Amino acid sequence: MALRRSNRNRKGAATVELAVTLPVIAILTFGTIEATSLISLRQRLLTVAYEAARTASGPGQTSTTGIAAGTNVLTARGINGGSVAISPFVTVTTPTGTEIAATATAPFATNTWMKSFILNGIDNVTVTVKMVRQ
Repeated sequence: MALRRSNRNRKGAATVELAVTLPVIAILTFGTIEATSLISLRQRLLTVAYEAARTASGPGQTSTTGIAAGTNVLTARGINGGSVAISPFVTVTTPTGTEIAATATAPFATNTWMKSFILNGIDNVTVTVKMVRQ
């Protein structure tokens, strides 16, 4: 008889334990999903900025060709609402050895597959890559 009473009390304890731990597990799970989405977007933007800087820093290339290369990668990587900028403005006569910075920016909210609950304070993700003109 005492054994039966112990099992009944244990079922109640398991319910309380579940009620306490389930929200914590849910927050950790959704936080992990959002963090990986943010890291993925940052890596895709890093590729965009790298390609834009690599193109613009090449011999005979300009900011326009670098931005076009970056925009093509934005499209290929499926990044929505992104933009590419290059500074300083590069022309054909920009001297060799000039440091060129390519910046890729995209909004986090339109580039994640679920509404953000944990990282909802992040508006834009920005990545900058610097290269020397060849």
